[in-house]
Amino acid sequence: MALAADVKQALEVFLGMIDEDPGSLRHSVETREPWWDRIRAWQRSQPLRYEGSQQQIKPQSVIRELHRLTKGDAIITTDVGQHQMWVAQFYPFTKTRQLITSGGLGAMGFGLPAAIGAQLACPNELVVAVVGDGGFQMTNQELATAVQYELPVKIVVMNNGYLGMVRQWQEMFYDRTYSEVDISVAPDFVKLAEAYGAAGFRAERPEELPHALAAALSHKGVAVIDVAVSKEENVFPIVPAGANARDMIVQ
Repeated sequence: MALAADVKQALEVFLGMIDEDPGSLRHSVETREPWWDRIRAWQRSQPLRYEGSQQQIKPQSVIRELHRLTKGDAIITTDVGQHQMWVAQFYPFTKTRQLITSGGLGAMGFGLPAAIGAQLACPNELVVAVVGDGGFQMTNQELATAVQYELPVKIVVMNNGYLGMVRQWQEMFYDRTYSEVDISVAPDFVKLAEAYGAAGFRAERPEELPHALAAALSHKGVAVIDVAVSKEENVFPIVPAGANARDMIVQ
């Protein structure tokens, strides 16, 4: 339903409707219970899953380890791309305003500045920016801002040497006709962090991940964790462009 109205006046009308009939809101919540039951059934029959590896760091495992170490209590910001989807899937959020992301706006480079803003607003909270190696290079100069104003954000760089989401679409729907997605020529993110006066950490193998993440999260100041993840991991489920939800590819 499309509404063309002054937003202030429209909200006042909506609030008035609730005040007149507060039971309608409760009824609305109750009538959604069967729908939630159906969703939970789908989640049980088709749980999110991925194949582990002892040779490569899987990006999904990075998010799960981040959740374990932070006990699910951190404010998470994201850039745009595959890592954004994996955060939504594998970091269970339990509080409002705990995930800050640009959503469908697709603002690459959003993660670090958003983390700085969140840390400024919530100085006693742990704030972690999960970014891709592509998006991070668009705003990584803001490390200077974080260091200068002593905003101890942590930045987890999911480094696969690609613009991951674009690469996935080119793989799945354009017969691996890769175009302008290889960004293997990139800075050494640990040295870059140190150049700005932040701490740098790196994980290249699965056994290195827990220690590197824990060390970075416990660091008192700004920290960058460069995580070398498997290069051609894909996000599932995915709906092809122009298709219906029933055409979803689940694995």
